[in-house]
Amino acid sequence: MTYANLKSAVTQAAAADSTGLNNDYWAVVVNRAGTVCAVAYSGADVYAQWLLSRQIAAAKAFTANGLSLNAPKGPLSTAQLYGFVQPSPSGGNPLFGLEGGNVLDSTGAYEGNVGLFGTAQDPMIGRRVGGTITFGGGLGLYTRGTKVGGVGVSGDTACADHSVAWRIRTTLGLVPPAQTDTITLTSGATPTTGGHPRCPNDSGTQGQTATN
Repeated sequence: MTYANLKSAVTQAAAADSTGLNNDYWAVVVNRAGTVCAVAYSGADVYAQWLLSRQIAAAKAFTANGLSLNAPKGPLSTAQLYGFVQPSPSGGNPLFGLEGGNVLDSTGAYEGNVGLFGTAQDPMIGRRVGGTITFGGGLGLYTRGTKVGGVGVSGDTACADHSVAWRIRTTLGLVPPAQTDTITLTSGATPTTGGHPRCPNDSGTQGQTATN
């Protein structure tokens, strides 16, 4: 994965997507070992999108990569985790507390000159910064059924982040044989539904299943 490829893909995806708040985005790609390969943003400069979202995008990429498998078992998106990590009166949610399992490496994620963020010299490149995110925006990347890494997108609503990540993966041609890692938008996400909360302006979300 090159910076130029990711920069082109996130810029195209942001321009094509009309969901969410119409913000710009950070995109991060990690390899199958979880190491950051490329970081890019879609806006005019480093401050055109939420600065905090750079680290969130990295954690989404790390999460989706770390929880996806080779086909036929296949991919798992960060959006699919949401319903299973929520607290409940019984404490019975099967993945409650998952987000605390891999803490973001603050040294790797925050160090360096901010002017290099989102460039081919981004200080995160070559680092395994970790982190776990349990809402939309992270997808596994595949070549002929083999998981080769993950992409994370952040900068807008969680639904829009998923939508833009879906577009980026398609543009890069790193799609799994079966795209089972969709986002299921629901007004009541629980461990039973396994869904993800609806977001403002989410009707055009890419990579979604039936909504209610």
